[in-house]
Amino acid sequence: MTRVGAGSAPTPAGFDHEALFYRDDADFLAGVLPFVREGVARDEAVIVAEPRARLALLRDALGEDATAVEFLDMAEIGANPSRIIGVWAAAVDLHTAAGRGLRGVGEPAFHGRREAELLECQLHELLLNEAFDTGPAWRLMCPYDERLLPRAVCRGALQAHPVRSTTQDRLPSADYALDGHVAALAVALPRPMKGVLSGRFGPGDVPATRRTVASWARSCGLSDEQVEALQLAASELATNSVRHGGGEGTVAMWTEPGVAVVEFSDSGHLRNPLSGRLHPPAEQVGGRGLYLVNQLCDLVQIRTSPAGTTIRVLTWL
Repeated sequence: MTRVGAGSAPTPAGFDHEALFYRDDADFLAGVLPFVREGVARDEAVIVAEPRARLALLRDALGEDATAVEFLDMAEIGANPSRIIGVWAAAVDLHTAAGRGLRGVGEPAFHGRREAELLECQLHELLLNEAFDTGPAWRLMCPYDERLLPRAVCRGALQAHPVRSTTQDRLPSADYALDGHVAALAVALPRPMKGVLSGRFGPGDVPATRRTVASWARSCGLSDEQVEALQLAASELATNSVRHGGGEGTVAMWTEPGVAVVEFSDSGHLRNPLSGRLHPPAEQVGGRGLYLVNQLCDLVQIRTSPAGTTIRVLTWL
């Protein structure tokens, strides 16, 4: 790829996924503004998903051009990073159907995220390539604050994006891992820091499992709304284990500082890496449970391989 100014590139033939590395507000604007303004000038649909402070910064800098841009609060739409692909997929469908080009700016891995959230942001970025590489052409720039984010997060960005850029250049990422999501989904989640309550369940145990999780959630001091969300998640995940995970599974519950954790494991393998991330078609029968869990719960971590599947649900205390 020839070096060109950051934010400027030929019209893509497919999905163009770029990591922009910046170090401060001025650097951020120098990288993002040309990208956004180019889209506005080309009459493309331009969507910016950033934390609120960055949205305000960018709105002010764009001036009148801001009226041509759709702004989304990443802290809301991407509170659970597993929801973000669905937002971009809806935008791609909408603007492709209208015959209009699309470019987006999305910063899921922003400074201030919890460690577990940043881990899921990296998986999300890898899965974006799986979701959109064979679809319509559009561009997505993902800014990374290389001064404030952990170094491992920035290294992960190089693996997840075929293109890396700064305000000075735009180059192929030598570390890009084609199908990197497969390996990432197979990596075991961090082990619990303290004691765990656990048990097995089978085909007749789904109601009891749901009640047990709800009772434990109340004992953690969770709100009624949080308890209800976990209870529904437990029902859906236990049912999935029974139906698709070998007829049985295990449930584990524990707390860590600031979070209550419920984890379901079974011997099944989720063959679709995007399971639960895209809105199920209206005509689809079943298959909505994992999507519902992602929409309801604070953070959902899925790891799957031929050896089995683990789904961990985190609720912030």
